[in-house]
Amino acid sequence: MKSFEDVNRLFREMDRQFDQLRRAMFDAPAFGFDARYPALEGSSGFEATTPYGRPGTSLEDEGDAFVFVMDLPGFEKDDIELTFEDGTLSISASAEREEGDDAFRTMRSRHVAERVRVPREVIVEEIEANYRNGVLEVRLPTVDVVDDDSVHRIDVE
Repeated sequence: MKSFEDVNRLFREMDRQFDQLRRAMFDAPAFGFDARYPALEGSSGFEATTPYGRPGTSLEDEGDAFVFVMDLPGFEKDDIELTFEDGTLSISASAEREEGDDAFRTMRSRHVAERVRVPREVIVEEIEANYRNGVLEVRLPTVDVVDDDSVHRIDVE
């Protein structure tokens, strides 16, 4: 029965290696910080990322506008750059913080980037963005779709 013991040992070793792989993938530092700890000093203690290392985001359709929300704790308003081009909202946030004293000084940096395609035409001049308590909210007003008499509908038979 030595072969069964060998097979069991192989399975235990495979389990151990898969556990190591899982820890390496999901417990690894994300965006320069460990996802299990607050992002930067001065943050309110909330994690900057989901358990998978990405900031929490949502895009909601409110009928006359889309509202994009992104969790960005630990950043200042001036750290965030927003652009809108060809139906795509681009978000970029970068921060660097120095810690320590003259004897031991460390520099922490963090960068987050996201691109979101908006499924309807947006009124670019009316886009509004607010950043409060670590949460970015972007309101993207959309063009109302009006039935146009110049559009000819074709019946399918």
